[in-house]
Amino acid sequence: MSQSSAIESLYQEELYALPSRMLIILSKPWEEHSEDERTVLSKMITAVRLSMASVQIIIRKDFSIEDLAPLAPGKVLALGSQLKSSPKTYEHISLNGISVIAADAISNLDDLKKKNLWIALKQMFGL
Repeated sequence: MSQSSAIESLYQEELYALPSRMLIILSKPWEEHSEDERTVLSKMITAVRLSMASVQIIIRKDFSIEDLAPLAPGKVLALGSQLKSSPKTYEHISLNGISVIAADAISNLDDLKKKNLWIALKQMFGL
């Protein structure tokens, strides 16, 4: 029996592509966010039918899509972190196949900014 046929007979299950994770980029460490700010972020994540356990959070003041390549995100939400290649905020954009929304830091989100962010998140997640 050749090696390839042995492997084929060992692994007969169908393989599935796992969806890429959502990456959240914050401008300051998690510990420095107030309980209210953490609650706002948690509610945002829950509203798009995800859980805090299903997202990855990193801390960066600014970033480029190339910086994120090793993390292989499918979706990026930057809160307070500036995307180097685009000054657009509160808009769902696609860069190199990655969906990106950049917005102000959680502490700076007023009602209008939250509404604009929610519109962009609905576009990103097709809600």
